[in-house]
Amino acid sequence: MIDFTFSEEQEILRDSVKRFAEKEIAPRVPEMIEKRRIPREIMDGLRKQNLLGMTVPEKYGGMGADAVTTGIAVEEIAKVDPTASIPVMFLVDNAWSYLLSKYATDGFKEKVLPKIAAGKILTGIASTEPNFGSDIGSMTTVADKKGSDYIINGEKAYISLVKDIKEIGGGYVTVAKTDKSKSTSGVSLFYVPHSDEYMELTPLEEMGREGSTWGSIRFNDCPVPEENLIGTLNGGFKIVHLGFEFARALIAVISAASATTALGNGMEYMKERKAFGQPIGKFQGLQFQLADHVARMEAARTLGYKALWMYDMEQKEGRFSRFEVSNEVAIAKLLSTVWGFDAINDALQWHGAYGYTKYNPQELALRAIRSFQLAEGSREVMKTIIAREALGKEFMKS
Repeated sequence: MIDFTFSEEQEILRDSVKRFAEKEIAPRVPEMIEKRRIPREIMDGLRKQNLLGMTVPEKYGGMGADAVTTGIAVEEIAKVDPTASIPVMFLVDNAWSYLLSKYATDGFKEKVLPKIAAGKILTGIASTEPNFGSDIGSMTTVADKKGSDYIINGEKAYISLVKDIKEIGGGYVTVAKTDKSKSTSGVSLFYVPHSDEYMELTPLEEMGREGSTWGSIRFNDCPVPEENLIGTLNGGFKIVHLGFEFARALIAVISAASATTALGNGMEYMKERKAFGQPIGKFQGLQFQLADHVARMEAARTLGYKALWMYDMEQKEGRFSRFEVSNEVAIAKLLSTVWGFDAINDALQWHGAYGYTKYNPQELALRAIRSFQLAEGSREVMKTIIAREALGKEFMKS
């Protein structure tokens, strides 16, 4: 029989994160929006809760959290942060820290992972370029071997955490071509620490996610030690998708949590707001809308956790193939982000003109969740993955 319960340890973690989120994060959301940065008190709290780098193994000071456990933590955070700023930082840091924990060299792990686990530095991902997103084989950023270093040149765009990593410290899992004569089989991954000397940052303002920082990075003859190669030379294409799939599954859980909170706000408003002499919650048209969204969010949340569970089973026991996990993750991300957006949009509508006011929680959540239809693989890419698995590779455009 299928068991949908979490372990006792996971429930203890959930309760702890829930209390922290409600006490420390929720009251500071207005400050985060005004300053467009995650408040220091929240960052300090995340460190004390061991939630930064929680996927780092225990031997390096981390929690050694698996994907499901990581999802439990970010779900509680997403419930109270309608801007999704903190969930974005959380998922990027933890998904890509896991990749470092699994594929980085032993020497690198000894030097860097304890700092990540302590929250002293953050981990980001630098993949997207100005003229390509998911088409990794067409990238123009290159890494040329010179002596004991690789020299990286190129530009990455729409990168999360650019100001955070610059100010706090840390680096990026960076995708670069190491064999320009090849497509995806000539791609490698490197951990590139932030450097004011060799990097130019150009901040960009997002449509939402007010507390998250975002921008482009230009690498100018940026030296990276050979030790910072992640996995094998020219073997980065397969590895990088492990990070993307972890992040995508977390996005599914985040989207469902954010939309569920919006629906809860909408239900409370339905009970209080009166029209034509009765609470608007008594109108069947709104009840049917609500029922559809409640059912879809339950399904989306379940799909998100199923994707995280399959990811864990593949990583721990090899129980599923890479393609099976990719497919399940794509289904979860596609449906949660589209359904979640629709649910928040209707919850905003139920609030009438008040829903359209700036900084209404639903207005914030609507702009935030829209990003997830693009981030870590667009909805069109998710559909391509799903269709590939349904029809077979021979039906994909060559």
